[in-house]
Amino acid sequence: MPGVLRYRFSNIDALVDRMFDPQVREPRQYIRAASELQDSDAGDQQIAAVWMMDRSDLDLMLATLLDGWLNPQDERGSCPASDRRFLQFLSSYVRKNEMTLWVPHLIKKSTFVNVAKGVTYHAPRYRIDAWRQYPLVGPDDNTPWRVENVRRLLMLFAAGAHFVVLHNYGDTKIESDDFYGAFGKSFGAWTPWGGMQNTAIGHSHYRYHGSKGPVPSLGTAYAYPYVTGELAPKKDCPFICSLIVDTTDWKNKAIIDGNVEYFDYNTFFQLEGWPGTYVTGKLGLKGRHGRDFDLHQATLWNISTFGLCPYSEKRGTPIFLAPRDYRFQSDSYGMRMPKFAGAREVQTWYRPEALTPAKADVVYAR
Repeated sequence: MPGVLRYRFSNIDALVDRMFDPQVREPRQYIRAASELQDSDAGDQQIAAVWMMDRSDLDLMLATLLDGWLNPQDERGSCPASDRRFLQFLSSYVRKNEMTLWVPHLIKKSTFVNVAKGVTYHAPRYRIDAWRQYPLVGPDDNTPWRVENVRRLLMLFAAGAHFVVLHNYGDTKIESDDFYGAFGKSFGAWTPWGGMQNTAIGHSHYRYHGSKGPVPSLGTAYAYPYVTGELAPKKDCPFICSLIVDTTDWKNKAIIDGNVEYFDYNTFFQLEGWPGTYVTGKLGLKGRHGRDFDLHQATLWNISTFGLCPYSEKRGTPIFLAPRDYRFQSDSYGMRMPKFAGAREVQTWYRPEALTPAKADVVYAR
């Protein structure tokens, strides 16, 4: 597919809508591409991802998002205002809480039978060889960011990776700001196209209730920037059209541990392909979101507006943002990732057949 973006990105809406053309989003090509990926280290920046967009557009978009991270105050820059505002929030949170990036190294070992809507697929099964830590904050004022690692984070984000922000003191024993709470204060009532009610009524991530078992989100997830309908906004269209942010566990009463008071959950966020119809008050999986969900069910890969990747909590392969001094320990007998609030026990949404048991190395940044 030839490049679409124009000078100063005056037609981001055309690029976004192009991503949902039937030929561009034809599922069989991505099911095949997902099955062919053998080693995440073979990908750009050691990331497993398949893109739906032209490489020139991808590079321009990533460069623009990177500029929004590095220079969030530059309103004359090319990064759309809505994207820049979220990136400013995320970069400020990472810096203030000294968060680092943790990425699993994935190697395909075989396939497993995966039945979705009565159709049988052979989805890829991986082995996690290592969990690797990448610092994001730079060493001094002259080098404020580790730019290559920030770009790695943005590439994972653009591909739809599931991010878990480990800020729960009960999990880390390190005091960190509540990401979900901070996001709500910054964006809970801000939406450039919708109204005040920018929450998603339901989604399929976490939400385990102590007495009720797995339950859907009940108006707690933030849908940013609250794009509605089945077409990209014509005016000031952002690249980030379908970000979802929510807690990894039911919001319980505050816990007091010594001098620290915290809620027993962490936060997840990911870029989805398109907001579900529930964002406009209608439960269901129709339209763009529903078609992407079908592809997700076939591959157990996460689908974003621009691509797809295998970094999913349902596979035990999410991406983590964790405090710099957090001692990373994967659960060798459970879900193959660190235990955290919302995933301390094996959950019903976890697909154990998607991973080959193996003891993964933990590689800390030097």
